[in-house]
Amino acid sequence: MAEETFDFADFSLQGESTGSTRPTGDYPSIDEVINKPIWCTGFCGGVDTDNGKRTLVKFKWELEGAETAFWTSSKKLLAVLQNPSIRFPFHTIIKVVFIRDMAGFEFRSAKEVVSQEDVDALNMYLIKKRSYMKQRR
Repeated sequence: MAEETFDFADFSLQGESTGSTRPTGDYPSIDEVINKPIWCTGFCGGVDTDNGKRTLVKFKWELEGAETAFWTSSKKLLAVLQNPSIRFPFHTIIKVVFIRDMAGFEFRSAKEVVSQEDVDALNMYLIKKRSYMKQRR
């Protein structure tokens, strides 16, 4: 019997952890996940790291593939994951959004096309991130 799956567009809002087990292996940066369809399979919130409390978002590139994860401190992503209406796994794309001059992330439907505006937003985020990292050295 096939596992029931969902697309992000199926939810009016989202959230709730599906357990605290962490995938093994190295985790990609969220930068590698942006604008690419993924299957979000769960999360571990409030994990103590060297960079403070962070959220580990578990996902698969393909539904039947191996589970991996990325770290985030995004309040927008965490608010969605913690919403009691969420069900895992759900198919989604994470996109960069700008509010004033600050970059943030949002879950979007995996059915959405990645537009040139989305690519430009990712590139601007990466430029701003590199500039910020240089200033911290």
